[in-house]
Amino acid sequence: MKRTYLAIVVILLLLAACGPAAETATQDTEPAPTAPAAPEQGKATVVGRALSLLTGEPLGNTMVRLAEVVRQGDQAAFVLDAAFSPGATTDAQGYFIMENILPMEYVIVVGNVEIYQGYQIIQDETGRAKPVEIPADEITDLEELRVNISGQ
Repeated sequence: MKRTYLAIVVILLLLAACGPAAETATQDTEPAPTAPAAPEQGKATVVGRALSLLTGEPLGNTMVRLAEVVRQGDQAAFVLDAAFSPGATTDAQGYFIMENILPMEYVIVVGNVEIYQGYQIIQDETGRAKPVEIPADEITDLEELRVNISGQ
């Protein structure tokens, strides 16, 4: 009788160990983003993740846009058209995917450009807008974009 009682207690303890605590541990882990499909011929796909520069936390529900770089001689400017420039909204973990965009040189803009200090342009080491060449027929991973956006 003691053996049966002891066996039942051990089984109940094992079941308790596999219960809610195990589920909590899996909820804390970050889900892997879905791999994008290969871009259409002559197009490109861009992926990445937006994170807060201050906290390292993911920036969920945040716009990431690509502003076209226009060059004239040795001068350059970038153009962001709110209606037509490629863009995507990040998921809850800060990941984004822009599929089948035109391959060209872009500048990356993270945040809402309609709000003062609500966005940041990704810069190079000199503090200037950093152009990124997006090649055709490839998936370009911008990796982690760490930004300091007002209100984030």
